[in-house]
Amino acid sequence: MNRPTVELTASPWRFPEPEIHHLRNGLTVWHFPVAGQHVAAFELVVPASLTMEPRELEGVGTVALHGIDESTLSHPDIAELLDLSGAALHASAHLMATRLGGAAPSRRLGEVLPLFTEVLREPGYLEEDVALHVEAQVAAYRTRRSSPASAARWALRAGLYGLDQRHGRPLAGSPETLERLTRSDVVAWHGQHYAPNGATLIVVGEIPDLDLSPLEEWTGHAERAARTEPATGPGRVLIVDVPDAVQATINLAVRSIPRTDPRWAPARLAGHIMAGGFASRLNLELRERLGYTYGVNGGFVPDALASVAQVSTNTRTEVAGDALARILDGLRLREPFTGDELEDAKAYRIGVAPLANETSSDIAGQAAVLAEAGLDTSFVNEHTDALREVTVEQATETWRELVHVDDLVIAVAGNAEALQQQLQGFDPTVVELA
Repeated sequence: MNRPTVELTASPWRFPEPEIHHLRNGLTVWHFPVAGQHVAAFELVVPASLTMEPRELEGVGTVALHGIDESTLSHPDIAELLDLSGAALHASAHLMATRLGGAAPSRRLGEVLPLFTEVLREPGYLEEDVALHVEAQVAAYRTRRSSPASAARWALRAGLYGLDQRHGRPLAGSPETLERLTRSDVVAWHGQHYAPNGATLIVVGEIPDLDLSPLEEWTGHAERAARTEPATGPGRVLIVDVPDAVQATINLAVRSIPRTDPRWAPARLAGHIMAGGFASRLNLELRERLGYTYGVNGGFVPDALASVAQVSTNTRTEVAGDALARILDGLRLREPFTGDELEDAKAYRIGVAPLANETSSDIAGQAAVLAEAGLDTSFVNEHTDALREVTVEQATETWRELVHVDDLVIAVAGNAEALQQQLQGFDPTVVELA
């Protein structure tokens, strides 16, 4: 059977450009008028950074965010009113910004934006709602602590950044800090950090007569956190004891370059070749040849400030030591990348972009990531163009410049007694999660 030739790297797709509005209250609006998208998506990025939480009250930003739409001072039933307008909200608290967004029928966005603005201006934060969200976050903390995958990620962050930095501690706080929270703490956090200055609202969809005037009712001014790159610790191997674990979860990471670095395009392709695709070097070695794992994931993962070069996998405990040794050997990149590997990586990273940005929610999500990082939407198209130009030599050189195995922080979660025997050649340290 003849198969058609699909040339993914020549895709004419471009990320859309928004209409940009600067409102009098300091809010910036990116409006993407996308034809055919009759479910409008909206995403608000507020630079309310978790790095500004008092250490003894960590988790207050997360509780304030997740409780913001339970009620308002004007409408205790605001959740029902949003529901009647066809709107569904979602939220996430990140280290450098807080995001609150949702989706609604495009023709009803005019009903939803005044309600959304009310949620931002005057959340009720009833005592019982605050208590419920505190309880939910404490339960989530304990669930993460008992999960090998979550425990490994947790230990990795602590090892990479240290517990003295906010980046190294749990984003949603600990039971000790969460259970200390009062309604007054949550109200104070909202009052200090939820303001339109420096915030960006993304609106996407086929929206007739978009009226932004309700958003100008949101007023105030907030102090914003400095965008400071965290310091990182030395490379080392950490073991997290999860006694009942039936496998070992291995995570490796090192802090790396921001998206604005000229090496970002070759780094993304190099990471995909090494650990990002099914045919990546590490996946072919550990899964296909040795049968140690169901899969390896990794690459250069960006955040609001820079990125992390990382690799993760799960293996049988009895092969964890050999698996880690083979991962480290692969990361040394003794053999340069090949032309075929690079073209496969380009085809994926360029070809997946239109699929990852099909819907209004996809576009809003991508735009929110850019806004949080202080980038504009031209970055997506510039990055796509840069990917096409990367050579094998650039990808190989960039990997060797940025990834040195001695700098890696490695966290392995599982049965500590068994893992200490497996990893004895790596001089591991058993750590306790707080």
